[in-house]
Amino acid sequence: MANSVDLAETVRAKRLRIVAALSARFGDVELAENAFAEACVRAAATRSPPRDWAAWLYAVAQRIAVDSLRHSRVVRAHAEAAASFDEEVSVSERSMIPDRRLALFFACCHPAIDIASRVALALSTICGFSAKQISRACLLSPAAVSQRLVRAKKKLADSGIMFEIPDSRFFAERLEAVLCTIEIAYSQAHASSDPDGEQALLARQTLELVDILATLMPGNAQVNALAAALWFSEARRPARRDTAGKMIPLEDQDPQLWDRSMLARARDYYGQVDTAQDVSLRTLQADIQALWCSRRRQSDPAPWNRVLARYDRMIAIRDSAFIRLNRVVAIHKLQGAAAALREFEELPCAALEGSPAYHAVGAELLSHTQSVREAIQAYDTAIGLQEGSSRILLLPVSPFSLLDSTEG
Repeated sequence: MANSVDLAETVRAKRLRIVAALSARFGDVELAENAFAEACVRAAATRSPPRDWAAWLYAVAQRIAVDSLRHSRVVRAHAEAAASFDEEVSVSERSMIPDRRLALFFACCHPAIDIASRVALALSTICGFSAKQISRACLLSPAAVSQRLVRAKKKLADSGIMFEIPDSRFFAERLEAVLCTIEIAYSQAHASSDPDGEQALLARQTLELVDILATLMPGNAQVNALAAALWFSEARRPARRDTAGKMIPLEDQDPQLWDRSMLARARDYYGQVDTAQDVSLRTLQADIQALWCSRRRQSDPAPWNRVLARYDRMIAIRDSAFIRLNRVVAIHKLQGAAAALREFEELPCAALEGSPAYHAVGAELLSHTQSVREAIQAYDTAIGLQEGSSRILLLPVSPFSLLDSTEG
């Protein structure tokens, strides 16, 4: 039987690249995903593990896709793609998997797909999120997410959308959905401080994608601001847990443990953003990250006053429930739990009810105001909304996730 550890690692690390290459080859995301899934099933059953699992999976998935096309009702529409595939080519000759990840990303965010479905499709295809994960990230029902995914994949297959990086003239119409997807994906990855787990892998993949995007679009303030925010945040991963595995609040972390090379990369991106001229939610978000990462020692004061000022500027741009939730945390630190609880009670519950962070912040405030029973109930709700007991709540105190994912 196959070496399950090596195979599992390859599937985790190479899924996106292989699915992207298959999607570009056959012009059908669903076909690519199904072929890759079937290739993984066959890999688990093979008795002769290959030297290169990624190349093996790519070659076998291509054969599966071709077989599927040949037996489908639409084989004539795909005859050219099927005919061009040489089934006799060996796995070793197909070890070079083309990197079509960003091309797939832009295809998922094509304006022909309704805006409400673009981010969901990208999260599913690019990040491998399940409908349940997307529903929690975007505060939608799993059924609604599943319907959006079905419609979006059909539109992608039926519209003849090219799986390629578009001409720079068309970047703007797709860029927002691309950046939103990266934000949501990284927010989910940031929820765990494990340096080697699945979420850490997702974090590395989103960082790699934003780096590619920054290379593709040099000088773009939105891209550089997001890249800076992500790298600042990721640089702090080594300091997020103590030796017992307990989460350490950002203001209590030891800056000496932060990753210096990642901080340098973040500052390089941040230095390319004119925060005085290019004022937006993302540039302000990068500003907040830079403020936190300007601390040199654990004894340096937390920049809560300046952080609160940035949240106020964000609200002036877009009055978002999630930004206000972040602002409540800052008020708690500056003015105390009672003042923060008053602000918390003014938040729009309907927009935040499905967010574990909302209930966790409420529980924290209630626990400081002698409302122990209500605090316990709020904590229980927050835990119930998490996707597993091993996941760490992504509290707005981080402060990374400022994206109001209820939009779009």
